[in-house]
Amino acid sequence: MAKPANAKLDLPRPLPLRQTASDLLPYRSLDPLLPGLPRGAITEIVGAASSGRTAVMQSMLATATRGGEVCAVVDTHVAFDPQSARLAEADLGKLLWVQCAHQVDKAMRAADMILHAGGFGLVVLDLADAPVAATQRIPTSHWYRFQRAVEHTPTVLIVLGTQSLARACAARQIELTPQSPVWQGRTPFALLEGLELEAGLRKPVLTQKLTLEARLPATLGA
Repeated sequence: MAKPANAKLDLPRPLPLRQTASDLLPYRSLDPLLPGLPRGAITEIVGAASSGRTAVMQSMLATATRGGEVCAVVDTHVAFDPQSARLAEADLGKLLWVQCAHQVDKAMRAADMILHAGGFGLVVLDLADAPVAATQRIPTSHWYRFQRAVEHTPTVLIVLGTQSLARACAARQIELTPQSPVWQGRTPFALLEGLELEAGLRKPVLTQKLTLEARLPATLGA
């Protein structure tokens, strides 16, 4: 009886990163509030539903992949939309998308494996739609482990949520608040083009806030 052939899955190798851990991943829309996100650190982006979290995240993916970096999205509640990411000009060929079937523990394990594997310029851990009770059960030791995994590396770890989860382990905390819709055309046939957002830097604490426009219609729900 012939032995079954071994199947081999060839994954693309992460591109080498030229940046050092002290560099920033630039994000022009947050200037002058924040010139970029710190590498080798955790950045939290928090806000309620329709606050623009997804729009900001997909814009960051576009920035990173256009720069030749390999990115990963750990999608806890199957909320990531590849088509919207493509419209935001993200290169899907440089993106690893991990679906975690609405299970926070699986999302945390997946993020841990990705961070310790290395080679990713940007890793997004999306916990925004997870029940508060589930995220509150995440041990603090997990965030310290993530912090140690990314320090001294060029990786940016973004954690999306409705409230702060990494707390002291996060180097940056950005809070998004929806302000007003941006319409295109005239009533009664005006079309929703985007959303005007207010971004506040909670860590380090600054009194300055920044108003920006997210013009990604397919991502305005989060």
